Amino acid sequence: FVYQLMQTYNVQKEFFLGLTGTTIKNLGIGTIKNTKVKAPKEKEEQQKIAAFLGAVDEKIAQLQKKKDLLEDYKKGCMQKLFSQELRFKDDNGNAFPDWDTVPLNKLAGRTTLKNKDCKIVRVLTNSATKGVVSQTDYFDHEIANQTNIGGYYVVDIDSFVYNPRVSSSAPVGPIKRNKQEKGIMSPLYTVFKFKCGNIDFYEQYFESAFWHSYMHSVSNIGARHDRMNISTEDFLSLPLPLPNPEEQEKIANFLLAIDDKVALVTAELAHAKTFKKGLLQQMFV
Repeated sequence: FVYQLMQTYNVQKEFFLGLTGTTIKNLGIGTIKNTKVKAPKEKEEQQKIAAFLGAVDEKIAQLQKKKDLLEDYKKGCMQKLFSQELRFKDDNGNAFPDWDTVPLNKLAGRTTLKNKDCKIVRVLTNSATKGVVSQTDYFDHEIANQTNIGGYYVVDIDSFVYNPRVSSSAPVGPIKRNKQEKGIMSPLYTVFKFKCGNIDFYEQYFESAFWHSYMHSVSNIGARHDRMNISTEDFLSLPLPLPNPEEQEKIANFLLAIDDKVALVTAELAHAKTFKKGLLQQMFV
């Protein structure tokens, strides 16, 4: 019961207000001792509340585990599919032809159209975890200077964007597909659009690590530690797999079906957490 009580907004607010220090924040034992809380006097009621909220916590834990297992399953499938250890067959049960390998510039073209008239004001950013999103939504405010957006690249729906900034979740920088709406993006990013090939297939391929070794091989030595330094020519020479179009579609549909399951469980998890938050607010007002 005390554990659940410590998670309530009122208690967390009191703890936050009691923080001291500048670089490293500290919560003194005195603040903890003097924090006033509302609690049932009867231990039996405390136990009932704790048991009920504990059951909600168990549901949240189960959903989180299910989400983690699905994501791990997808990673394993991607490893086998893109290494061709696992192959689909055509509708007649026959094997598809061997895959070809072609440079990115054979399948896609770079987009360099600039927002010269400044008519487009929706500024996008490319996040390793959230994909291509509105800069305002990601940072809670605009980073771009509205007087300089004339030099930004126009990003259409289904265009892909490479962000050279590296992170733990994107060790060579992420390549993400714009599924939001038409917008503009800083020229620090590389924008390209497929002319042929299944874009769902290539979106899934860019979620894998199979293209990372090439990026490391062409990255210039002496670059900033948090950013890949790759020429446009080298980037557009990125070798990509080229399976039969029908096999591309089968692979994409299979992986997208897993994504749908992950999205469903993620929504259930978010709902359960919101439900728990609401319970805490109602029970401990």
